[in-house]
Formats: sequence, structure tokens, C-alpha cells
Amino acid sequence: MIDMNDKVVIVSGATGGQGEAEVRLLVECGAQVVFGGRNEENGRAIEADLRGRAIFQRHDVGSEAEWAAIVERAEQAFGKVTGLVNNAGVTITGKVTDIEAETVMAGIRTNQLGQLLGMKHVVPAMRRAKGGAIVNIGSEAGVRGAPLAIAYSGTKAAIAGMTRTAAAELASDGIRVNLVNPGPIDTPMIRNVVTKLGAWAMGKIVPLGRVGQPGDVAPAVVFLLSDDAGFITGAELNVDGGRTIAPAGLL
Repeated sequence: MIDMNDKVVIVSGATGGQGEAEVRLLVECGAQVVFGGRNEENGRAIEADLRGRAIFQRHDVGSEAEWAAIVERAEQAFGKVTGLVNNAGVTITGKVTDIEAETVMAGIRTNQLGQLLGMKHVVPAMRRAKGGAIVNIGSEAGVRGAPLAIAYSGTKAAIAGMTRTAAAELASDGIRVNLVNPGPIDTPMIRNVVTKLGAWAMGKIVPLGRVGQPGDVAPAVVFLLSDDAGFITGAELNVDGGRTIAPAGLL
């Protein structure tokens, strides 16, 4: 198991699904965690279950003030911040000719601006800690074409660009920045998309023959936060069952 005993990590969008799996694995590996999200009931239940190793704070990633507050909470509770997982995200579906500007802007606020603000506000704390690691969560939709996801793909491609730029800017501070691109993962967000797009068999569009689970992504995230990945920055890791090498035209 990866040793995270000296790490303090903030995880956004972590009151269920993939984010919750990341929080639980981080705690299992020894990290102390402050995690955010909008589902306060779930957040408090996870916090209680983890018995002091993780603290929940209600958190809107599109708010500068709430990013400043969650970073301050982590430093007050655990003395430093060494890791950030920019996990929060929303789906944005619609054809090129049908998508509404308001829908696009709401998605950008969470998926793109939210990750930028997370990096902006955590970097001063990581400088005080003499280094750290950031993992941004992208998507296979930001790597390959994804029909009906023109806006979503755009935000995830933007995250890839921001990751590379941040990695270049922050390397001299000892802060590493990497990207994880999940494929179809069995979470409430993906189930909502399936409902909107039709009851197609998701496993059939994944070369490995199954939909991913939150536990498939969490180990990749924890590895990139750990000292075991100490010489990795600006990298993109696809955790997608081979989706980015799937034949063109598959959803």
C-alpha cells in the first residue's frame, strides 16, 4: 500500500462516487483529508464513518471565497496542505446546434473555473509546506471525440491544457501537477447521462468489456499524489478501459 502518512489532501466533489472513493483510499493509506461537496448529508455521514481522519466542508468549487475557506480549514486542522484532487465536475450534454449558452457557462464554472480556482488557492499553502502534488480529473471525452458532449469535451480538454501549464509554472516550487482521465465510471453522474442518452450497454463500448468502478480510479489518483510519483509532472494517465484507443464513432 502507498504510504501517505505525512500527507494532507483536499478533495473536491467528494460526497459520493469517485470522489468518495478517493477520500476513503487516501485515509486508508494514512493521509489526513479535508473534502468538499454540496451534499451535506452524505458529507457528514462519510466524515463520521472516517472518525477524524477526514473533515467535510460544504463547498462550491465555483466560489473563490469557498476555496479560500477550505484551504484555511485544512491548514488549521492539520497544519499544512500537500495535496489537492480537483474532482468536482458536472456533465453537459447537447448537440453542437442545440446547446444553450447558459448550460455551457454553468458547466465551465464547475468543470474548468472550479479546477483553476482550486489550483490558485492551494498553491500558496503548498509553498508554505515546501511542495505538494495536484491531481486534476479530466475525462476520456477531453482526449477523443464524444458525440453529444461538445461543451463537456471542451471543458475537459481545457483542464488538460491548464494541467500542463500549471505543471510548467509550479515545478520550481516543488509542486507537481498531473491529470487523470477516467472513462465511463459507474457513478450517479454517469447514470444520469445514460438515462438522457438512452439505455445502451456501456460495457460494450469499453475495450476491456466493462464499466469502470470508482475504485479503479482512486489508486491512480493516490499514486500521483504520493512520493512514489515524485518525478512525474505534467503527465496524463488514462483510466478508461481502453476507451481512448476504441474505434472512432463509438459513443
